[in-house]
Amino acid sequence: MIWKFLKKNWLRYAVGMAFLVFIDYLQILVPKFIGKTVNLLTISPINVHLIFIYAMSILAIAGGVMGGRLVWRLLIIGGARKFERFAHQELFDKFLRLPISFFEKKGVGDLMAYFSNDIMAVRASLSQGVVMTTDSVAMTIFVFLGMLTSVDYRLVLISLIPLPFVALASWSFGGKIHSRFKKVQKYFSSISERAQESFSNVKTIKSYGVEENFEELFSKECDGFVSNNISLLKISAVFDPLIDFLAAVTSAIALFYGGRMVIAGTVSLGDFVAFIAYLGMLVWPFIALGYVVNVLQRGRASFERLNDLMKEREKEEGEKVFPNSFEELKVNSLSFSYGNGVKVLDDVNLNIKKGQKVAIVGRTGCGKSTLVKVLLKLYKVERGHVFYNDVDIVDLNEKSLREKVLLIPQDSFLFSSTVSKNIAFGFEEFSYHDVEEASKTAHFHEEVVKFDKSYETVVGERGVTLSGGQRQRLALSRGIFKGAEMIVLDDVLSAVDSETASRILTDLSKSLKNSTVVVVTHNLASIKNSDLIFVMDEGHIVESGKHEELMRKKGLYYELFMIQQLEREIGA
Repeated sequence: MIWKFLKKNWLRYAVGMAFLVFIDYLQILVPKFIGKTVNLLTISPINVHLIFIYAMSILAIAGGVMGGRLVWRLLIIGGARKFERFAHQELFDKFLRLPISFFEKKGVGDLMAYFSNDIMAVRASLSQGVVMTTDSVAMTIFVFLGMLTSVDYRLVLISLIPLPFVALASWSFGGKIHSRFKKVQKYFSSISERAQESFSNVKTIKSYGVEENFEELFSKECDGFVSNNISLLKISAVFDPLIDFLAAVTSAIALFYGGRMVIAGTVSLGDFVAFIAYLGMLVWPFIALGYVVNVLQRGRASFERLNDLMKEREKEEGEKVFPNSFEELKVNSLSFSYGNGVKVLDDVNLNIKKGQKVAIVGRTGCGKSTLVKVLLKLYKVERGHVFYNDVDIVDLNEKSLREKVLLIPQDSFLFSSTVSKNIAFGFEEFSYHDVEEASKTAHFHEEVVKFDKSYETVVGERGVTLSGGQRQRLALSRGIFKGAEMIVLDDVLSAVDSETASRILTDLSKSLKNSTVVVVTHNLASIKNSDLIFVMDEGHIVESGKHEELMRKKGLYYELFMIQQLEREIGA
């Protein structure tokens, strides 16, 4: 990710760093002029005109430094901000390309940590890290060159004393900062995940009265985050003052020996003053080195996390566009597992033709939802088992497939927006008439008109202001509005009573008479009028046919239907 960004923006950074180096060069000229001025003051008569020239030179240097700093900050710091925008877009695009299986392993908190802490840490490396590294290296080189051309070489050697110790400290502390910051990031992800999980399920938490349990769980995550941050802080608390101490040691040694050399007359007062000024300038690179190690190690830890994410295997896009309109779906000897060796689907065979109203039923956990997700290419399957219009699903482009075949899951996400915009999800411009027609087909219109603002009512995130049945009918309205050629309803009417569900499906069949409708449900009474019913059990399709045929067979379908009839009678 960083290399991709730098390939496009290397010139910006190169020019910014060039200005930074040039400014460092200008700054080392100042001690020279100060030293020369002091020497002039010790000579009689005093050359006021030359002192004035030196003073104006220092003023000109200050003006150049001010302008140069403006340029490099716009280029380097601005470049880091451009990286932040670039990285956010790259991450978002990557998430959209990743398969469903990735999001089943990662929590929302962990994903958000990539967008917040990790990107900020890398951005800091590309701004403060680049600036301080360039500045400290260039300043150190120029200061030593300035010293060698201005003062006695023995004073220069004195200033080199702390460098081996600085290098040793940087090497020793750098690895510890890196490993401890990775732990901090891990706990930050856990906190974000715990908070998001709690906020999303606050109704359940309050319903069960387990607020204290969640407070304790969140507290433990926070304690872990704080303890790891303190562990990281301890390293910084030792490292940064250590660098300051080494710089102070150098100054003390230089003042002692340099002062004696001035008294002895081996070094002029002006040269000694210049040396002290150079030494003061050398303190900053020492201090900057502490920050650089800290920032770069944090950035490195976050870069590794981001790099691992960008290496995640993406979903495989087929090259073929969905062939014309939907005509037929064939599934031949399909088996599927989630990677643990246990087959969720086993030797599934079915055939669905254009315009049919099909139902897939069975006990909980028999593989119904997994089957329809495979049919939408949400899970990868091997070649030779699923065909649309005789084209293997492996070869089909996902976008073109889902424009023709739409899956409406049971837990469709509702956004914190108006009812109309939730129904017209994915469309910037839409007809309110079409929104109402879709809502009427889903038997949701009569509920919407009772709301204070009708279709302009804001439903709240995840549809928090709606009942379960209303949320499902809104999701169904959304699917009807899109008008795909094949619509798959994955138990979207589970929160609706059997009679209402049956009426909705009947109206849906009339409204979408040219479309193929596949209904996955536990509610057998609502799908009696289906053209074809597939009955699943433990990953197999064990029966298929119309309602009357299956009832005559007195197999699993008959057993499930009679149990539900009995439950309704007892409930009545």
